Formats: sequence, C-alpha cells, structure tokens
Amino acid sequence: MKLTATLGKPPQHLFLWYLGLSLYLPPVGAEWHGKVRLLSDYVYRGYSKSQGDPVGQGQFDYQNQSGWFAGLGVSPVALSSRYYKGTAEFEARPYTGWRLPVATDWQVAVAATGYIYDGTVFAQTADYAEYSAALHYQDSISAKISMAPNAYQRHATTVNYELDYHRDIADTVQVSAGLAYAQMGQLLGQDYFYWNAGLSWFVTSSLSLDLRYVDTQLGGNYWANYHYGWFQPSPMANQYLLSMSLGF
Repeated sequence: MKLTATLGKPPQHLFLWYLGLSLYLPPVGAEWHGKVRLLSDYVYRGYSKSQGDPVGQGQFDYQNQSGWFAGLGVSPVALSSRYYKGTAEFEARPYTGWRLPVATDWQVAVAATGYIYDGTVFAQTADYAEYSAALHYQDSISAKISMAPNAYQRHATTVNYELDYHRDIADTVQVSAGLAYAQMGQLLGQDYFYWNAGLSWFVTSSLSLDLRYVDTQLGGNYWANYHYGWFQPSPMANQYLLSMSLGF
C-alpha cells in the first residue's frame, strides 16, 4: 500500500515541510513516547472513520522541556464504501505544536495537525490541515477549539469546540466525560453536539482499558439527499466503545 499526499496545495505543503524540518531538531531534554491501541470503533467527532469496525492504531510522540512537541498517529480507515474506486484505507496524522505554562496549574497549547490518506475519500482527494488552541487546568479540565479551513478538501471550513473533564476515583481508576459542538454545516449539512462519558482502568503503568458511552445529534435526514461523491460517513449514535492501550 503506497502512501500518497497532495503537496501542491499551499496549506498541506507548508505544514508537512515544517513538520519534517522540526523532527530533525536537536533532542534537548527530549522525551519520546509511543502507544498502540485496539478500539471497537474509530469514532471521530460524531461519526465513524471505520464504519463501525474495530481498528488497531499507533502513535509516536516527541516533546522537550521547552514545551515543543511533535508526533505521528496512524490508523486504518473506512470512511467511504469500497465501491468507490481507489478509496482510502489508511490515515496518517502528523502533528506539531507548543505547550506553555501561563499560571499555576494552567497551560495553553497550540498545534497544527495534518490528515493524510493513501487514496480518495468519497471519490475525492482528502488530505488537509487543521489548527487548534487549548487551555488546560491541572490534569482535570481542558477546553479546545479546532479549525480546518478546507476539511477533506471539500472547500468547507469546520470548527470544533470541546470541553473535557477527568477525575481519579482510585489509584488505578479514572472517570472522564466530554461535551463538544461541531460546526460542520458546510461539510455535513448540519451543526451538532456530541458527547461521551466513560471509565478507564490503568492495569499497569503501560496498559489501560477504557469503556465509554458515546452519542451525537448528527442524524435526522442525514441520508435523505445523498448523492454520489458527497462526504457522508457513518454517524455514530447511542453506543458503547471499548479500547485497550499499551504505552512505551
């Protein structure tokens, strides 16, 4: 399987050039981390990127004492039906950013993320870039806004607002919940809320299990006016997700 990217368009080209350059910076006070995950479904912002099937994912992350970080996530995908010729089966997600303390217990972070596919998504090239800013309080509350000026190369600007909460209830058990609002009208024809709540068990320092309930408002007449080539992934609704993560 050959990974291809459209580098001729300025947003993707500049982002990937910067990320490739940054990965060669000297590792001053560097920390390297990796993680592999097994998930019952690749759920993303109210819809499935795997059409409800389980997937295995990998992530490699670098960060240094100055607050700079970069990494790469990879995953199989099944966003569109295989009836579409050349449909993507693989997603690479390079990212880079900066995290900075602003007060006691408070941090801000800015990041740029690329989404690169080895084929088309609903019969069109879909590589794109997204930019985000986040505010973190301790390790318990996070607020984040993300914006993609040309999501999936559909000439659609999307904005996503997220609020997440985490709380340890035992030495090895954590509860968490999230609420988000997706401005996806230009891409999916709807703006909608989606949310989750779950329980994580840290079996060892490297191994964790997570059970999570997810739901979304995406739906209604979502499929009513479907046309070939439109971006219409499978919406998630009222379901439980199970995942296992192994870090190193």
